[in-house]
Amino acid sequence: MRDDIFKDGVETRFQKGQSGNPKGRPKGSKSKAKMIRRCLGVSTKVDHSVKGEQISLSVEELITLAIIAKAIEGDTKAYRAIMDSAYGKR
Repeated sequence: MRDDIFKDGVETRFQKGQSGNPKGRPKGSKSKAKMIRRCLGVSTKVDHSVKGEQISLSVEELITLAIIAKAIEGDTKAYRAIMDSAYGKR
């Protein structure tokens, strides 16, 4: 048995100051959440059905409009998603 992994009779997995994952995620790498937020913020041109001209909307706004359209057509899951988003989950 190794003596260097015990301190006051208690096993310690790592030495003081030693990382548990020295080859872990590199600094500056992006998490999935950051990548998704960046993609949702991308803007695109779409035709405005009422005005008849092109307007600029983000991907997030387009997805929200699609979910609202489904809720209007009677999709209860889409309705619940909109209500939870607007008023918080019950």
